[in-house]
Parts: sequence; C-alpha cells; structure tokens
Amino acid sequence: MVDPKSVRQQLARRGLQTVASHALWAEAQARLLDRFSYIRLDPKNRLDYGIAQLGMPINAPVEGFDLIWSVGLLAYLSDIRSTLGFWAKVLKPEGLLMITTLGPDSFRPLALALGDVSQDQHVPGYPDMHDIGDALVSLGLSNPVMDAEWIELMYSSAESALQDLRCLGGNSLVHRPSGLRSHRWRARVIDALESLRKGEKICLRVELVFGHAWAPSPRAQRHGGGASDVKPVQWQGKTPKGAPKTGSSGI
Repeated sequence: MVDPKSVRQQLARRGLQTVASHALWAEAQARLLDRFSYIRLDPKNRLDYGIAQLGMPINAPVEGFDLIWSVGLLAYLSDIRSTLGFWAKVLKPEGLLMITTLGPDSFRPLALALGDVSQDQHVPGYPDMHDIGDALVSLGLSNPVMDAEWIELMYSSAESALQDLRCLGGNSLVHRPSGLRSHRWRARVIDALESLRKGEKICLRVELVFGHAWAPSPRAQRHGGGASDVKPVQWQGKTPKGAPKTGSSGI
C-alpha cells in the first residue's frame, strides 16, 4: 500500500503534469482512446480525472457527467475504492467511466530481482483487474469490461531506467525502508536492473489494465439493486506459488 502523503510529495517534486505526460501514460492514453472509438457516445459533459488532477477539488454539475476519463490516477492512490465511488456518484444515468491503470504484473521481474516478492518494500504492487471490476459492480455500475495488455519499456542503461522509475513517482510505499539508502543499496538496484537486460537493452515489463463501465439507467435505479457484499480493492503485489515465471531471466 502506498503512503498518500509520500505520493503527494513525490509527484509534487516532479510535477503532476510531467508525470502525467510520461511516455508510459501517453501510450496508455492512446490505447484507451482506441477502445473508446468502438463505443457510441458523444459526451456533452466530460470529466478528465487523471494524474494531473490528483488532490484537486472537483466541482461536479448537478446533472452529472456523461463521461469520466482517467489515465493513470488509480496507480497512485491508496484508497482506490473511494475514488471509484466518487466517480460512480457523479456519473449521469447511462454515463460512461473509462479508466486505465497499472496491473499486478508491472515491474514484477525487478521486484523479484530485489527480493521484494510481495512488492511492498521497493517496487509497488497494483490491484488485479478483476478486483477493480468487482468494485465497479458493487458500486452500482453495470456491464464492466476489463482487460489488460503488456508493454515493455526499453533502456540503454541501468542509470536511465532508474531515472525513469523516479520520474514515474519513485517509491511511495508505506513499508519502504526509512532513512537514506547507502551507495551499496544503489549498486544493488543497478545490478538488479542490469539482470533484466535483453541483448543491448534493459527491459521493464509493464501491465496496463483497461476498464469501462456504465452508470445504470433511471429505470434500473428505480428498481434498486447493487451488491451487498462490498469489499475493498486491495493494493498488493502478486506472490508466486512456485518458482518465478518464465521470462524473468537473469533473476
């Protein structure tokens, strides 16, 4: 789980807009736009609620939004369900929520190389897309569609990979080691990154989770419904049952 205060400090230091415009999130935005192109919706009232809007107050119109669009924000939140609940509340009937965030396979080989199997000390873990989908249903949204794609971030050197990880927000985990880290630890991180080299490039594998869901129609709202079994969305790494997955060579 991430520390909200640390997240705000890390992103403020780098600039919310700078983080939001990172190549990873630009690619996620393009892929979410591709999914939206198959949906028949001409939104008159749209809310963009991404990384750049983290911590900012949102003035929702009384009638609500036709479309809520979020790229990356959920990856930096400790309480994902609260934000999903706000979105569900301010959507118009039959309004559409479209999101993309990081999934639990993101940076998994790096976590294993650092001995952070549970992804709660050095490398963040992220919710599974099925857990997010279940949360959307429990909040009263209908017809959720969740899927995932994997991309590879390639770097010529471990130093450039480390710098890029910092540009994405660094380590804001609650259980991260306290205090300044030593030169020995930095060397260990560099070695872990080097272990992910494929040929001439260091490869960091990232899972992008995509989802969309609809607010119920007025008729469905009148008839009630909604799940009574409400569970929080868990932010945690993926603990392997056996040996590391194939593809994590060099670890």
